[in-house]
Amino acid sequence: MYSHSISLPAPRREEARFAALAVNAGFAGSFGSVYCSHVFANAQTGNIISLASEIHSGEWAGVWSRTAAVGLFILGIYLSIRLPYLWFGGDQRRWKRCCLLIETACFLLQGLLPFEQLSAISPAMYLWPVFFASALQYNTFTALHGVPVSTLFTTNNLRQMTLHATIWRQKCRGLTPASQEEARQERRITLIYIAVFIAFFGGILGGVYLTYLMETRLMFLCAAILFVVWIWQRWDDHHSAG
Repeated sequence: MYSHSISLPAPRREEARFAALAVNAGFAGSFGSVYCSHVFANAQTGNIISLASEIHSGEWAGVWSRTAAVGLFILGIYLSIRLPYLWFGGDQRRWKRCCLLIETACFLLQGLLPFEQLSAISPAMYLWPVFFASALQYNTFTALHGVPVSTLFTTNNLRQMTLHATIWRQKCRGLTPASQEEARQERRITLIYIAVFIAFFGGILGGVYLTYLMETRLMFLCAAILFVVWIWQRWDDHHSAG
């Protein structure tokens, strides 16, 4: 029921790229939480809760800015579906490179925006570029070696990690070669979820420290990380195509 088809062999550089994206998402999540009044920049659940609260209290500037934030996230998801076909004929490798460049631009813009003026209206307004970039990343980098993972938050990753670890232990009791092969696959899937979680949590821990140290300049570091991942992806795609 919970089995996945995973690719063999698994290139380590793809794992490293996903880890870099997860660390970067941890930085952005920490920045929003520490510097922007506990706004979680990577997802919209917190915005929707705050939206309901601000509707109740009549804080209409906050209502408008959070509604726009949710809209930007939806737009990012929509564009991540449409643009690969409109621009690249469905070529996901080229779209992934383009997505990384768009994300880089979003974080550069984020670092240039006037924090004091925008956060005075609503902390969510300041984070609009990150909400859009998060949506693109969430719906573009969806699977690592065929295993569906999120590089932006951990709830489903923790669920899947627990499910596959449980199935792994059950399969280990089997004595047939097929059962042992299934156990090895479940173990590998479990380790993928663990690795992504560690990368994201490491980004959260480092992001808290870096937010206090760098403040809004942390967004430029995020942009630099994404640009390096783009260079890496481009180099790898070029050599694999050759």
